[in-house]
Amino acid sequence: MTLLLKNVWRNVLKNRPLSNSTIRSSLSSSISELAISKPSDALMISIKSAPSTAEVLAAIQNNIGSLTHRHMLQALRTLFELQKSNSNDPEMLIKDPGFSVLCQNFKKHVRALEVNETIEAIKVLSYLKVPVDSLLVQTLLQLVRYNINMISVRQIMFLDFILSRFDTKNHLVDALRLALPLAFQIHLPLELDNQDLPLLRDMLMYSCSHDLPDRCINNIVTGLLLHDQAIDAHIARSIIWSLCDVNCTEKVFPTRVQLLHICCDILSERINKLSYEDVLRTAAKLKGRILEKHPEYYHQELMDSIAGYVINNNVPFENGLLIARVLSRIAHTNLSLVEYLCFQAASNAHTLTNARTNILFGFINCLANNNYTPSGDEWMEIRAQISRNPILSANSTALPWTKVCLELASLGVYEERLLKKVFSKEFLEKYLARERNDLDYLQLLTLHEAVHTFHSKDYTLPNEVLQKARNSYPVHAISEELETYLVRGLGSPEYAVRNVMLPCGIVADVVLCLKNGLPLKLPPLSSELKVPLEKLNIPPGAVVICIMNFNYGCFSMNSNRLRGTFRLIIDILEKQGYWTVAFNINEWINAPAHERTPYIMREINYRCGEIGMKLSAT
Repeated sequence: MTLLLKNVWRNVLKNRPLSNSTIRSSLSSSISELAISKPSDALMISIKSAPSTAEVLAAIQNNIGSLTHRHMLQALRTLFELQKSNSNDPEMLIKDPGFSVLCQNFKKHVRALEVNETIEAIKVLSYLKVPVDSLLVQTLLQLVRYNINMISVRQIMFLDFILSRFDTKNHLVDALRLALPLAFQIHLPLELDNQDLPLLRDMLMYSCSHDLPDRCINNIVTGLLLHDQAIDAHIARSIIWSLCDVNCTEKVFPTRVQLLHICCDILSERINKLSYEDVLRTAAKLKGRILEKHPEYYHQELMDSIAGYVINNNVPFENGLLIARVLSRIAHTNLSLVEYLCFQAASNAHTLTNARTNILFGFINCLANNNYTPSGDEWMEIRAQISRNPILSANSTALPWTKVCLELASLGVYEERLLKKVFSKEFLEKYLARERNDLDYLQLLTLHEAVHTFHSKDYTLPNEVLQKARNSYPVHAISEELETYLVRGLGSPEYAVRNVMLPCGIVADVVLCLKNGLPLKLPPLSSELKVPLEKLNIPPGAVVICIMNFNYGCFSMNSNRLRGTFRLIIDILEKQGYWTVAFNINEWINAPAHERTPYIMREINYRCGEIGMKLSAT
């Protein structure tokens, strides 16, 4: 590993703008100035207690001949503290000629610095926004490079944080940030202290954010598991954030999942110890992993506690909505939180009327994801506020008008102003001019059918747009496998056809027909292409059952219920006379092979029972 570090530096520094010889020459030219007499304690005290930056710099200039590296380092410390306490502009300081004198003379003494003093000097200079390509900063970074194998794990983590503050690209900073994780791996086995909980937390954060080898992360996780009773809310939050950066698949990394669940349990009980920002960020990080199909990160009690946090702390509407939107993407939010937001909105006539675009659309999205509308006067007030918001009259095609209309439709709301906009020729020309717009066509098709089915036939898409939208409706590769398992339960391949296009343009993944509870034989038309329903020659009085595949993200985690806009598709088909079975295809495909046919048949039988029919299959 040491050889690897040396090779990294050798390759990075081949074409560096600041060579080793330049540094050595600069240092050698000032060797004579290092032999200075030991300064008095009074000088150190005066630098340390100086009440202003001007007095610090004056003390340096007036005693330039008797200063050591320690006095100059103390001068930087004092400047750092004064800048922090007074919130002064660092640019004014670094432009001061006295500061230039300090830096020029400090550079002559850097060889006398210990490693921790070098890192401290870099910290101060980065805070003061001294350019990373200045000779002093470059000299200090070179010293770190020479001593990289002597840096402790704590110093590595702190130095990495400091280097991230430099906002200008620099080859030496980039090379150090590349080399520090390698040095961390070397030192970790030697410095891992299972008794030091804060250190273990920081090590985990560094290891996960820098994609270190699994063995490093697992060793730290094992140490943290020894402290399960001592982990407080803030450490639990930090651990959860870290584990959201790595793989926590239960079969591969059981100890990580164990630690994750322990920390989620702790936060569930002590969520009120965290700030609002920490709660929001925790929810957002967990959401990201869950939506990437990692169910290990879902923790119902923590979701409920986060919802309760908003209510118990009387979080303002906009902030509470941000948390509710995050939760609603992964689960049907605790209804008490949605009710709380609706009550807040309805209690103030201006909450939604004057809401910014992202707040208004976010609120609609939250209700749609949760399939929730309040009752009575509260819902009437909310609808009126939404209708009064001036953003609904905006003509920008950059806003997701079709999506908003769909979400409102899933709530039973059809806003005339929006429908006129979305179905207008002018809007459609601009809206559909974008590249990669298949999703736009699918949303328009669903909206078109929802409006025609539940509201009015006065709004319609141009024929060419409607035809292209129908052509854009996808078929799924998994439908063939689903059909295979279904016909096993029905008793014959003649009873099912896949990829059937209904008259409205929506494609049913698999279709079967029942009469008096018995499946009917259908023409052998299953295809990778779309099969028009008319070709099935369905006899009068038969019930058409459409099996619709929906993926992981279309359902909530805690109730396996479809989100609003996807449920709207089912509502449309059933209103048009097609009984539907909505399949969570990810859940089905993850079931053992021997359970897949019983799974399908249970779902169909349950749906048949809801319409008063019993399926009889051989």
